[in-house]
Amino acid sequence: MVRLKSRYVLFEVLLSPHITNADEDGETFTKHNILLSHHRPCPKEISIKSLIQEIRHSLQLNFGDYGSGKIGSLLQLKYFSNNTGTGIIRCHREDVDTLVASLMLINKVGDIENVIINPVKVSGTIKKIEQYSIRRSSKLLSLLNKSRKQSALRVNLIDDFATVEEDLEDS
Repeated sequence: MVRLKSRYVLFEVLLSPHITNADEDGETFTKHNILLSHHRPCPKEISIKSLIQEIRHSLQLNFGDYGSGKIGSLLQLKYFSNNTGTGIIRCHREDVDTLVASLMLINKVGDIENVIINPVKVSGTIKKIEQYSIRRSSKLLSLLNKSRKQSALRVNLIDDFATVEEDLEDS
């Protein structure tokens, strides 16, 4: 008896930020702002059904009937969260490379354009993918908190410098 071997792919859906000139908004492009602009909650239009449809469409478009039929037989979206924008897909062990390439070629999900689907990790068990996702999320949160504290410190230093300049001008 031959066992069916599958792989799990952890991916994240990144929404393209609305890039404006930093001088107009008065904001600077810090690591914190860039991370927050990409890692924001997904709209409700991005669902499990729409993701599967776009993955199958990308497979058909880029790899033809053969690629679509070969990968589509075991393709399952096991998990997707709109709050975090992360999901887990299951596929055949032999078809992982084609699936990852297909994910990277998607730039539109439903009516939402400028979407980036970033395959993060491939593993043989769903448990290891879940553990990696938890570790990755905690690192991202700590990075955001650290960046937020540094930017707050920078703002405080700028404010202090401005008050010192005002004091020097008054005297």
